[in-house]
Amino acid sequence: MALRSRRDPYGEITSLREQMNRLWDFLRPALGWRGGSWGEAFTPRVDIYQTEDEVIVTAEIPGLESKDDVEVTVTEDTITLRGEIKRDTSYTQEGVYHAERYYGSFSRTFSLPAEVKPEEARATYHNGVLEVRLPKTEAGRRRWVKVPIQ
Repeated sequence: MALRSRRDPYGEITSLREQMNRLWDFLRPALGWRGGSWGEAFTPRVDIYQTEDEVIVTAEIPGLESKDDVEVTVTEDTITLRGEIKRDTSYTQEGVYHAERYYGSFSRTFSLPAEVKPEEARATYHNGVLEVRLPKTEAGRRRWVKVPIQ
C-alpha cells in the first residue's frame, strides 16, 4: 500500500501570493511608490461624536514625530485633518526586506453634526491619538424632543 501525502489546497495560492509580493517589492522603487499597502495611502481612523455642549473628534495617527506634523482646521460645520507620517531615515529602500508601515501625507475633511465655534476649538495629541474638542454654538445646541408615536 502506497502512502499518500496530504495536499495543501492553499499551498499554490500562498506561493502565488508570495511571488506577487516579491514582484511588487521589486517594482515599488521603479514606480516611485513610497509606502503603505500597495495602492493605499495612509488614512487616519476617525470617530466623531457629540455631547450636549460639544462635538468631539478623535483620530488615530500613530508615528507623528511632533505636533507640528499635523494641522487641524475648523469651520462652523467642517473639520480638516492634514499631516505627514515621516519614514525612518536610518535605512534605505534597497535594504528593506518587508515593509507594511504607512508613511506619507494625509488629508481628511468631515462634516460636523452640529454648528461649532471654531475659535474655541482645543486639540491634544497623546499616545498616537489626536483629540479635538469643539464647543457648540447656541444653534448647534438644538433641544432634542422625543416625539411620541400614536
